[in-house]
Amino acid sequence: MLKVIDGSWRASAEAKDAEKARIAEGESNGSYNALCDRIQAATEIEDWKTALAAFEEGINLFPDIIPLREWHLGTLIGGMHDMDAGWIALGQFARDAIERNSEEWLFEALDQLFDREYDYSGLPSAERFSMGKELSERILKLYQQQARSRAWSSLSLALYYHESGDNGRAVDLLEKALKFVDGESLPEDEKEMGLLQLLHRLADYKGEQVCHGKYCVLPPPKQP
Repeated sequence: MLKVIDGSWRASAEAKDAEKARIAEGESNGSYNALCDRIQAATEIEDWKTALAAFEEGINLFPDIIPLREWHLGTLIGGMHDMDAGWIALGQFARDAIERNSEEWLFEALDQLFDREYDYSGLPSAERFSMGKELSERILKLYQQQARSRAWSSLSLALYYHESGDNGRAVDLLEKALKFVDGESLPEDEKEMGLLQLLHRLADYKGEQVCHGKYCVLPPPKQP
């Protein structure tokens, strides 16, 4: 549920425009769509050898398309449960993000390291948190320079700090992000979506109802 909530705000007009720009060349001749069709067909029948070969080809042809990298990771970790190969791919994704020094790449890599959709029990814990620390520090440097992106970066940063045991830091980031979004000149629907995303995450981390302005959100029900 949180994944859906937290991912929706990133589908803003700005994010959509950036995504269109990244894949425009591939879509213009159909090669990217054809590649995705091949991967989809292979994964549906669990033909992992064919799927992985297509992923490798695609990452070489379209190195700037983040969703392709995320799909690759999801296949390795979530589909194949190949933690060794998944860890290698995660490490490469994180190193590429650090080398690019792109906030978008950095927080997507951070999300992949701490996304609740995956079972991380098979990955080396100390190394995962060490990598998360480096990514979060890089994001914080850009976070201070690029004010408009502070709010949605806070979701990724809060996820890392919460999972690493510093829940107080996570809560503080989310509370500051709420004030920031409130003061931004954004379309009303986009502002509402952003505030609700932050509030849902904040209620989860605090374990109690949280309110901001006209919005109040309860924490998710506890798992039995």
